[in-house]
Amino acid sequence: MSTITRGQIPGLLGVMIASFVVPLTIAFNIGVMIEEFSAKPSEAGLVATVDGVVAAISALICSRLIARYTARQFFLVGLTICATGHAMSAFSPSLNWLMAFQAYAGVGVGMVLSVVMATAARTAKPEMTIGLINASLGAFIIFLGFVMPAVIGSAGLKGAYLTYAALACLGILSAFFGPNDKAPDPKATGADNPEGVKLLSGKLRIIVLVSLLGYGIFFAAQSGMAAFVQPLSEASGLSLKEFGQVFAVGGFLTIVGPLIAGWVGARFGATLPLIVLVSGLCVTVFGLAILTSPLSYYIAAPLFTMLPGLLTPSFLGALSYIDKTGRAMGMQPAYATLGGSMGAIISGNVLEGWGFDGLGWYSIVVFVIAAALMAFATLSADRGRRPADPDLQASPA
Repeated sequence: MSTITRGQIPGLLGVMIASFVVPLTIAFNIGVMIEEFSAKPSEAGLVATVDGVVAAISALICSRLIARYTARQFFLVGLTICATGHAMSAFSPSLNWLMAFQAYAGVGVGMVLSVVMATAARTAKPEMTIGLINASLGAFIIFLGFVMPAVIGSAGLKGAYLTYAALACLGILSAFFGPNDKAPDPKATGADNPEGVKLLSGKLRIIVLVSLLGYGIFFAAQSGMAAFVQPLSEASGLSLKEFGQVFAVGGFLTIVGPLIAGWVGARFGATLPLIVLVSGLCVTVFGLAILTSPLSYYIAAPLFTMLPGLLTPSFLGALSYIDKTGRAMGMQPAYATLGGSMGAIISGNVLEGWGFDGLGWYSIVVFVIAAALMAFATLSADRGRRPADPDLQASPA
């Protein structure tokens, strides 16, 4: 169990928000990259892809090191990398330079995300902690929905990345108020592992890896659609200002939603929310990308922003139940980020080849496949919460 206190939660939220700001605003960034660098959608998507791949690798490496260094050490180093990477990105002379600087920043993003989620997994109620993290991101989306159009409108891409750098600096300050413990080492004994946390059995390792693969595929569809939500708004007849307002509404919905989802997941399991929410996402994508009318956009876009945030607490709560070491949760940002980064470039090519209709149907199919794989973890965790499961009992859960 983590030694994190309630007073350290705001610091944990601060470093998470500061590191994750660029993925939150990808819908704004893609459009400006296309305009300022005369780039194709797939070329602009490649910037997010490279950034995400690097962040994923960084998160995977850090998930193996979380028992060696304190959370604060990871946060300080990671956010310093983010701040300098975003500052250099603001003065990029070309799209290739921007891609290189954002790849560098991705190292820091992966470090912070991995340790934040590994820490959340070791709290007494991980579903509620994750729900609180997602709710905070939702509140921040409201702020970004109003601020980023003004920043980009007055200072373009340079202003956007200088804003990200400033936020990363604020995150460095937050790190001093956040948790500073280490993850338990499942290979250690005695005082180095007071709760007797053990490595997972072979069966549970396979379940974790298959489910994480599904989680990554889920975010490939989610982020791929999210990257082109702004062009979709234009196709639906909305202005940039109206898009920002819809963006903010989605953020408002994600404040309360994840908290409710965390409460539901902690009490009623994770499989039912997975089925209901992915079904809702498929319906939402149909209204967003296939109908493409102002009314359908106003309804579907906020829901599309909200529903993934509702899904995350219950699924990640299932992972934390299966693996008390925190390693599975430390790895999940790598899968989510890698899937998300691949989503932008894949969806860009789908959009160029088959238009918005094709993008919508592609996303629906991928969501269904992802849910089937994620169900391996939710079903296993839900079984373990009821009668005894030998594998789960043998594990630290």
